[in-house]
Amino acid sequence: MDHGDRPNVFVLSADSLRADAFRALMDEIPDLIGGVTFTNAVSTANATGSSMPSLVGGVYSETVHAATRTLKFGASSAEDGITTTAEALSEAGYDCRLWSSNHIVGAERHYDRGFENDDAGAPSYKKRAQFLVQRLGSERLFDAARWGYFNVLNPLEDRFLSDDTYYEDARSFHRDVLSSLGDERAGGQMRWIHYMDTHHPFDPPAEYLEKRDLNTERSRSRLAELSSRAIITNRGAGISDEDVEDIEQAYLAACEHWRDELAMFVTLLKRRGHFVPGRDVMIVTSDHGEGFDRESQGMIGHTPTPAFWEDLVRVPLLVSNPDWEPGTVDRQVSHIDVMPTILDAVGVDVPDSMEGRVAAEPADMGRERVFFSSVGPERVYRGICAENGWKLFSDRIRDVDVNHFTHADGDGHDHVRVLLTHYDADSETVRFEREIDEGTVPDSDPHREIYESLLAELTDRRGALVTNRDDEGVPEDVEQQLRDLGYVDDLPQQ
Repeated sequence: MDHGDRPNVFVLSADSLRADAFRALMDEIPDLIGGVTFTNAVSTANATGSSMPSLVGGVYSETVHAATRTLKFGASSAEDGITTTAEALSEAGYDCRLWSSNHIVGAERHYDRGFENDDAGAPSYKKRAQFLVQRLGSERLFDAARWGYFNVLNPLEDRFLSDDTYYEDARSFHRDVLSSLGDERAGGQMRWIHYMDTHHPFDPPAEYLEKRDLNTERSRSRLAELSSRAIITNRGAGISDEDVEDIEQAYLAACEHWRDELAMFVTLLKRRGHFVPGRDVMIVTSDHGEGFDRESQGMIGHTPTPAFWEDLVRVPLLVSNPDWEPGTVDRQVSHIDVMPTILDAVGVDVPDSMEGRVAAEPADMGRERVFFSSVGPERVYRGICAENGWKLFSDRIRDVDVNHFTHADGDGHDHVRVLLTHYDADSETVRFEREIDEGTVPDSDPHREIYESLLAELTDRRGALVTNRDDEGVPEDVEQQLRDLGYVDDLPQQ
C-alpha cells in the first residue's frame, strides 16, 4: 500500500475518565466517530503509571518492571525488549506524534519512543513552581502555595489570560494537532493526545459548573482547590460528604466540557479529510477511572495504588476500525488487546513483545477473564475479573490521612488486603475480605468455589495476588514524576 493511502490513526485518551461518566454524557460521540462502542471495557490498572504500559507498549506494568526494575520504559527496545505501539507504526513508515501535559506520559519515562516530537509531558511553569515547593518538604508551605494558586493566581488568569487551566487543555492540543496535519489530507499519520482536562484539580469553565447543583456555592477556583486538597490527602481529611458530592459534580462538569471539545475536534478532522470513518482508525478511551466512594473504597481519586475498584478500572472504549461495522459490544474486553488489534488493522506487524491478542471482529475482543497488574511500594499487586462480575484482587488502604506531596509513607500507615467482590447493576459489594498474611478462604460455597477458581487462574496466568519487589527502589527522576502527580503511593516506603 502506498504511504499516502494508508489509514490515519488517532488515539484520544482522557486521564481519569470513568466509563459511567462517558455513558451518561457522551452518547453522541459514537455516532460522530462511527465506531464500535465497548460497554464493558477494563483498564489493566487504576493509575496512569501502571495502566498506560498496555496502551503504550501492549504490555502489563509488571512486564515493564521486570525489564527495567521500575515502571520506566528503557531508552530503546534493545534495553527492555519491548516494542512500543508508536515504534511499530514508525518503523512501518507512519509519522507519529504525541501530546500530553502528564509527566508520566512523555519523554522522561521514554513513552515518547517512536514519536517525532519530544515535548510531551514537559512541565508548565505552574508545575515547575510546584516542584520547588515540594522539594522544600514543608506541608505548611505546600498548603499555602496551593491556596495561593487557586485563590489568587488562578482567578487573575481566569480574568486576564486565555490559558488559565492547571494543565494544558484540550483546545490547545487540538490546535497543535490540526496544525501538524496541515490543510490537505496525508495518509500514514498517527496522532495521540492524552488529555488532562478530566484529571484533578477539576477546573472546567464556569458555564459548565453553573449547570450543576452544588451543596455549597463556591467560585470555580475554590472548588478546584477543594478537589485538589481532597484527592492529595487521599481520604479527604476535614472534608464533608457534601463537599465530596460537590467535587464529583465538578469532575462531571469537566467531563462534559471535554466532550464538547472532543466533538468539535472530531468534526474538524472529518471536515478536513484527516479522519474518514470506514477508512481511518480512531480510539477514544481513558487510562483509568476516578472514585468518590470513600466509605467503601477508603479513598478519593484513583490512588493509593493499587485499588482495582470498578470506578477505577472500568473505562470508556470506542474504536473506529476500517474493518468493523459500527455497533455495540457488551462483552468484557481489556486494554491489553487494543494496540495489537489496531496495528493489525492498518497492516503493521504486531511486535512479539505485546501480550494482547488481535481481534479480527469486534466480538473477538471479548474475554471471560481479564487481569490487573500494578507495581506499588515494595510489592507487585494483581487481580482478576470474571465476565459475570466476580473479582478477586489485592489492594492497599491507608489508615491515616497523609499529604502525599510532602510526606512519604511510614510504618503503620496502611495495610494490604485480599478482596472478593461482585459488581452488578452499577454497584460493587465486598463478599469476602482478609488480610494478606492470613490464610483464610470463604467459609461457604459458592464464594469459596469462586474464590479458588479465580485465584487458580490468576496464579497460573499472571502470578500470585501479591509478590515482593526485588529492586533497590525508584530512580530519582522517576520518583519526582510520581510526586508531581501525587503518586507517592507508588514509591517504596522509607
